[in-house]
Amino acid sequence: MKNHYQEWDEAIARHYPAATAFSTTARLIDSESWFAPMTEGKWSPAQVAEHLSQTYQVVIRELRGEKGIRIRSPWLLRQVLRQTVLRSIYRKRKLPKGARAPSEIAPRVVDATQQQAMEKLGRLAREFEAAARTAETLPGRKLTHHIFGQIDVLPGIDFIAIHIEHHHRQIQSVVLK
Repeated sequence: MKNHYQEWDEAIARHYPAATAFSTTARLIDSESWFAPMTEGKWSPAQVAEHLSQTYQVVIRELRGEKGIRIRSPWLLRQVLRQTVLRSIYRKRKLPKGARAPSEIAPRVVDATQQQAMEKLGRLAREFEAAARTAETLPGRKLTHHIFGQIDVLPGIDFIAIHIEHHHRQIQSVVLK
């Protein structure tokens, strides 16, 4: 049986390869494609990187005890979705198609260069891991998802890795074109 520290180490360890893989792939995207939508009506790789940066910023603040994302679903619906969709996300390590980002983490204007965006994302990934390590010692910390509500920090850290893996698969399509 795993102890508390092993569970935290494993959750944080799943984040690192996800963040590294995203960064490695994003750096392979040519400059013409960086700001171009990946498909009609979708985000560009630059917007995806900004979205992940904004996600990290919100989560880091919440891990430090500040306010997170606003919950947008009613309580009963959250309970049903947590038992069905959220469990499926953890089991399959995939977000459902058509999932939308809340306004707090939806990219607006993206003017950073590819290099600047990736440096920012790398810095925030390291800050996230440090904040997660600190949260390990603070019982009762939660992360807030706009649909699923409050999630315990340990599975919340894994959700962040799954979220990055999701966006990594998206940007891989740009590199493979």
